[in-house]
Amino acid sequence: MKGPPLSIIVLLASLFFCSPVQVDSAQHPQIHADVILDPSAGSISWKLSLHQMGKQFEFSLHSGLTPQLDSAGSITLVGQSEQHGASGIDPQRPVDKKIWRVTVPENLASDLPVFISAVGVIREDLQQVGSGAGRSFSATPGTIDEQGVYLSGATAWYPHPEGKLVTFSMSVTLPAGWDAVSQGTRLSKESAPDGTTVHWECTIPQEEVFLVAARFHEYTRATPLLEAQVFLREEDSNLAARYLEATIQYVDMYTQLLGPYPYSKFALVENFWESGYGMPSFTLLGPQVIRLPFIIRSSYPHEVLHNWWGNSVYVDYPNGNWCEGLTAYLADHLMKEGEGRGAEYRRDVLKKFGSYVQEGLDFPLSEFRSRHSGATEAVGYGKCLMLWHMIRQSVGDEAFKKGLQAFYSDFLHRRASFDDIVACIGEEAGTDLGDWARSWIEGTGAPEFRLAVDPGEEMSKITIEQVQEQDPYRVWIPVHYQLSTSSWWLQQIVEFTPGADGTVPRQQSFEVAGSLVEVKVDPFFDVFRRLDRSETPPTIGDIFGATSQLIVLPSLSPRLDAWRQLARSWANDGDVRIVLDAELEQIPPDRAVWILGESTVGVANEHLRGAVLRTGSERKFELSHTTWKLPTMKPPYLEPILSQFDHSGIQVARHPDDEDLTVGLIRCYKEAAIPGLARKLPHYGKYSYLLFEGEEPTNIAKGEWKTDTSPLSWAAKGISIAGPEDAREPLARPGPVLDADRMISDVRWLADPQREGRGNGSEGLHQSTQWVADRFSEIGVKPGAPDGSYFDSWSEDELDDPLKKGVRLRNVIGVIPGTDPSLSGQSVVVLAHVDHLGRGWPDVRAGNEGKIHPGADDNASGVAVMLETARMIAGTHRPARTVIFVATSAEEWGLRGARRYIQSMQQWPAKGAISVVSIDAVGRLSQGRLLALGTGTATEWIHIARGIGFTTGVSATAVKEDPGGSDQVPFHELGVPGIQLTTGPHEDYHRPGDSADKVDADGMVQVATWLREALMYLSDRPDPLTSTLDAASGSGSGSSPAASGRRVFLGTIPDFADPGPGVRIEGVVDDSPAQLAGLKAGDRLISLDGHVVKDLRGYSNLLKELEPGDTVMLMIQREEMTVEIKVTLRAR
Repeated sequence: MKGPPLSIIVLLASLFFCSPVQVDSAQHPQIHADVILDPSAGSISWKLSLHQMGKQFEFSLHSGLTPQLDSAGSITLVGQSEQHGASGIDPQRPVDKKIWRVTVPENLASDLPVFISAVGVIREDLQQVGSGAGRSFSATPGTIDEQGVYLSGATAWYPHPEGKLVTFSMSVTLPAGWDAVSQGTRLSKESAPDGTTVHWECTIPQEEVFLVAARFHEYTRATPLLEAQVFLREEDSNLAARYLEATIQYVDMYTQLLGPYPYSKFALVENFWESGYGMPSFTLLGPQVIRLPFIIRSSYPHEVLHNWWGNSVYVDYPNGNWCEGLTAYLADHLMKEGEGRGAEYRRDVLKKFGSYVQEGLDFPLSEFRSRHSGATEAVGYGKCLMLWHMIRQSVGDEAFKKGLQAFYSDFLHRRASFDDIVACIGEEAGTDLGDWARSWIEGTGAPEFRLAVDPGEEMSKITIEQVQEQDPYRVWIPVHYQLSTSSWWLQQIVEFTPGADGTVPRQQSFEVAGSLVEVKVDPFFDVFRRLDRSETPPTIGDIFGATSQLIVLPSLSPRLDAWRQLARSWANDGDVRIVLDAELEQIPPDRAVWILGESTVGVANEHLRGAVLRTGSERKFELSHTTWKLPTMKPPYLEPILSQFDHSGIQVARHPDDEDLTVGLIRCYKEAAIPGLARKLPHYGKYSYLLFEGEEPTNIAKGEWKTDTSPLSWAAKGISIAGPEDAREPLARPGPVLDADRMISDVRWLADPQREGRGNGSEGLHQSTQWVADRFSEIGVKPGAPDGSYFDSWSEDELDDPLKKGVRLRNVIGVIPGTDPSLSGQSVVVLAHVDHLGRGWPDVRAGNEGKIHPGADDNASGVAVMLETARMIAGTHRPARTVIFVATSAEEWGLRGARRYIQSMQQWPAKGAISVVSIDAVGRLSQGRLLALGTGTATEWIHIARGIGFTTGVSATAVKEDPGGSDQVPFHELGVPGIQLTTGPHEDYHRPGDSADKVDADGMVQVATWLREALMYLSDRPDPLTSTLDAASGSGSGSSPAASGRRVFLGTIPDFADPGPGVRIEGVVDDSPAQLAGLKAGDRLISLDGHVVKDLRGYSNLLKELEPGDTVMLMIQREEMTVEIKVTLRAR
């Protein structure tokens, strides 16, 4: 299917599956076929036997094939018609077919097989199908071509008895180097110089038989649950490994959630056009889609889940397609829910319904068959998804899951309806959901709500009213409120149920004892309803979903032809007018409007353009002179210049003449980018503004305008408090491929008191470095030190301490060699320091001298994450450039281990590293957040960080500046860009309290997931990163600095992610000078003793100049006030 990647996945809900589960198929017709394919000629020949067919039967066959009866009886042409796709299939153009009748002589036994053969050509070209902006795509009902073979039931390529299910076995002969995939189990494959023969069998009754073939590279991984398979058109073991891993993860997750996986295999198969088809036990994805990194997390679970819903429990289409909405709920929604973004996803579903389902386009769920427009998707996927969510909220998670499991067990290999699944869930919950659910399945529209609050000192009244034109809906809605006497949110479920007369009331009220502070109705979007416009901003989807649109073309633009093509591609469905600005007099007030390029809309219409520009300007999205400005930008000197000639901007606003409509402006000065905008913009419907870069074009910024006060919110005058938090867990999570137990075990070993804090020069550190080398060897990471071992040893002197002479140190270096000879001198360097402070050297807080500092977070956690990541990459990835893992010593002693690496590494010189990642203190994610410090060292790092979040679901806060406290710093001095991963500071930093029991094992899994994705990307990207650093004049191997030199202790915990100005205080240490002086979390330190605090590094440098006992004046910004606080510093 042609179109942008985010919505290219289109699943075939009506397909059946085959599985190793034994099913009595004697009553179903059986097909045994020998098939020969000649892709270069587009031809197919087959001989087959049909069993259990009776004395007479009819079948349809592609008009390019002429059948011959090879057994007793007669075959007769009885008609000709067009074959369409099945109910659940997205729009397919019909193929010409002929209808044949076979008659078996009466004197023969009815159970004898019928033998038929045929030869012919099937070559249906790819054509555009579907309608509407972004809803059309390329497809073929079937073809045999040199690029590949795709045959389905819609192709009518074999004799399938009308209206019956079949089982089959099939032998497929192809040219040498080709392979074939079908549903079911592959029994054998024989390859020879003159051709390939593949045998497939499916003993489970099927609605249709698929045959896909091409020159595939095959990859497999077997587990007790299934064999995961990947068939790619180009060799790519790294891509295959990702899908094999994801297949196993998702199959395991859904097996635990729903019941046993019904197949012996699941295969990812690469198509030769852009598609997203879900067949029984395999999926067929296009070559671009398959390589989008986020698809594995965003859409691939949907493909896998269809093996339970639609290809295992079948859809009773005459009564409505429940399958797509349930699959979207348990795949797309579930993945977002696992990221803590379930409410956002549901809000977007409701927003899409409001945008696309206009008057005359609504229909009941019972009439949904397949999606072919924005409206059918908003109902069949979105409304249906919300139905299952409302049922889940009504019965609870456990009953909902048990109901799904019962439904799957009871209807396996059977057709099922909405009523069947509702009954199963209701039975498990001990309640009758039938009438309530039927009102949503058979009804149309959506409720709209209003809130009224009558506040009082002792009693307050809350009223919820349904205000839509239609009759009131049977619905419940959650109301969250907070009283002045409490600091927590309370919840009340308001139910709209029929009264004694059978009617549903429009209004419901309840009273609460006490004075109200704030009220929020359905803040997590748990109810299917039509959103008020103030709850959501104007978006691009509002224009695409409008029933009437106007597109204004710039008549004087040199890019007019490109703009006209864009307009035509968006105007192939619905009431869309295209007009030149020169011919425009008055823009009709009843249409959503696109203003393209440099269109001059005239004085009478200038207020429309003005509304768009003003909305953007107020929210800091604008084209100023020749440069784009973004809402998230820092001062200009800190940001790259976004030239209008290299960037395309899109923004929308409410129509000034009708707030139910939207006006959009698209500005692009690079003609080659316009076709890409035409293709991509319909799939960015949830956004209010977009900025694209280059000719592709590539999206680099997107967002939504901030919304006004909702009619479903109320707050007491002058009161502002944090809203309620949605702490609900998702129904399931994919099992981690990374081992949390192993990582926490590594932390415990390194932080054990027997290691005595791994102080530099100590036996504990010596044991630890040997232990790391042993782990490298176990997991297959090769020795990388200059002498061919794992160890690069040296000694150091401490100039200020005569007892610290000739301190023994060593780095542990392991490598995963790159596979691309052209990148042989390049590397990606991963650093995690093994050393810590021992019993308090070279840094110790007063009173902790002589005590063991375990260093569990700092940095046993980083070493554990590095080892687990190395283990996974060594086992599944073949990097293009070398990945080097360095467990450094003496990081706590002035970063000496990192400097030693730069001095001694010859085979992969440090200056040849495209980036460095230091993993330092990553064990407290549950108490903080994952930070990527120093993303400003390369222009690409901010985009890499954002992309990893999309791909893995693990987000890191990108911090442009680097406070400069870890092993990446010497590389920065060399001009090598890089980041530090950390979960942030805490009160146990460099204290004996940094123990293993406080380390977050699940958090380390998330850090390792993020790191692994980063390393796979960095090791395989064709080009180095674009460093923003000035390389040092020398080799970067100057003398090692002394330890920090900071002697005082204040007790502030800084917010590393805060961009400034000054330093935001995230917390204060108990019983510290900061706490005693009254500093609080959220304070912003802007000066220290009259010296401006510019950033965290400047703050640290100022503290280094002070002595214990000094009293200093701090200027603090606290909310709207600026206060001065005097504090006396203690010894560190």
